[in-house]
Amino acid sequence: MRRAILVVLFLLLGAVVWQISTVEHWIIFNWIFLALLLLDFRKDQKDIDLLTFLPKGVALLFCLYYVYQHAPKLWYYLASWETSNVKHLFNWNDTFRKIPFNNGAIFRLYQPEWFTIFMRWVYGYGFSLALWVAVIRSLMTRDLAKMLRYVLSSHTLQLPIIVPFYTLVMLQEVWYVLGDPDGMARGFTHNQALLWVMNCFPSMHTSVSFAILLLALREKGSIFRWVMATYCGLVIFSTLYLEIHWVLDVLAGMVLGYSTVKLTDFLYAFAARRMEARKKNAELLPIPTAASTQDTSNL
Repeated sequence: MRRAILVVLFLLLGAVVWQISTVEHWIIFNWIFLALLLLDFRKDQKDIDLLTFLPKGVALLFCLYYVYQHAPKLWYYLASWETSNVKHLFNWNDTFRKIPFNNGAIFRLYQPEWFTIFMRWVYGYGFSLALWVAVIRSLMTRDLAKMLRYVLSSHTLQLPIIVPFYTLVMLQEVWYVLGDPDGMARGFTHNQALLWVMNCFPSMHTSVSFAILLLALREKGSIFRWVMATYCGLVIFSTLYLEIHWVLDVLAGMVLGYSTVKLTDFLYAFAARRMEARKKNAELLPIPTAASTQDTSNL
């Protein structure tokens, strides 16, 4: 019976992971990347019964998938609303263009075609791939708290902080401001470009990647730790190489990523203190005895 239940749960897990890959349009390299990062998951695995953990882990992963499945629609709605209704108080295009070295040209001194194609893959999936593989690996290590830590430190806490910047500040992507070809070769029309290139400060590709990089360095598995750190570093580099973000965008994104990791650490520590306090209070409560129960029943 136990084996049958585990088989069903693993099938459900596979189905959810497949759905995630479908929403994200994964290609074979994404699957190879995930497989590589799972090679040493046992080094971080918690000593929890698999049958006890797996229903919770699969349920949490499904909830995260469900929310993320609908997030692009919400983001597109917000971007459209911003384009139609928001009058930015600040326009930083000219200011950022005039700052020496801010356009990141130093990161584009060598641009072979093969590397540009690779950087497009890195950037194209860089907003979410690092998060999903980290969450899936955390599930394999039987650690719900770690799954949520990755989610909170990246998109969940960063979005409420970053949206006010996007509504107050007009700053468009480097290639668009400089009049260069789009480094991602997305083939935007003029109207599409106006919609998708205006929210640059701070760089959320950078903030998400840097937060996950910092968390990955805490893991015991060396393969995961260094491969993930390398990938996240390449995501940050790709924003400069492909003329998407300005250097100051990237620096601000790193500050944001570091801040949300520390904020999550604070929230976890606060929750742990509250749980410990409740546990101590429960231990201090008097345990009813037979005599006290009898006395109460005579009232």
